[in-house]
Amino acid sequence: MEKQQFQIRVKNRLNELETIRRVVEQMPETVCFSKRKRCEIHLILEELFTNIVNHGFTDEKEHEIHIELRCNHAAMTIRMEDDGPPFNPTESCSPDTGCALEERLVGGLGIHFVKHFIDTCTYERKNGKNIMVLQKRLQDSDRSSDQCRDRKANNPQG
Repeated sequence: MEKQQFQIRVKNRLNELETIRRVVEQMPETVCFSKRKRCEIHLILEELFTNIVNHGFTDEKEHEIHIELRCNHAAMTIRMEDDGPPFNPTESCSPDTGCALEERLVGGLGIHFVKHFIDTCTYERKNGKNIMVLQKRLQDSDRSSDQCRDRKANNPQG
């Protein structure tokens, strides 16, 4: 399969999550990955976007968040860019999930989940922007690859 690319430009408003969700839901028509992987991608994008909106902007101004999804048969690259204050999630500490809920510090669990579901993550601050690039394998097993080939054989257009 050739590389596919999806561009999403959204404002720093939580209701924009629906726009992101819609793009990911339409992807399986052209990009083959399992329902499980789709759920993981939803979680990754939702957590990162929500963090940017809720914690990244201290003003009431409208900001644009750019999300790019690049896919091939084996992996997805997620690139998120925003103009909020510097924040490098790769340096954030994982929460202590071993202690009782009442004793846990607030925050950090979303980034912890994101780190769990991705394979690699890089961060850079460039031209006043936070730029995160994440890699996510799309294939669960040889079985999901076979299902993709079967689906493409039955649907010559995709």
